[in-house]
Amino acid sequence: MRSFLELKTAITNGVPLVWNDPDPIKGTDYTITYIEPLDEIDDDEDPMGYPILIQYGGSEAQVYLHEIILK
Repeated sequence: MRSFLELKTAITNGVPLVWNDPDPIKGTDYTITYIEPLDEIDDDEDPMGYPILIQYGGSEAQVYLHEIILK
């Protein structure tokens, strides 16, 4: 993802998302099942340093926008 608006649009449209873990564990399903609500984030805010809370495969992680990709 390149912007919060792009992420919000994907979520609104039900597009499946995956965490592109920079240090992946083989066999782990990184399909995102939950993203902390983004309603309070300004679309113009710099997305590169803003951590996002996700849930995937029964686990939870704090990731960055550029690590979230379309499935």
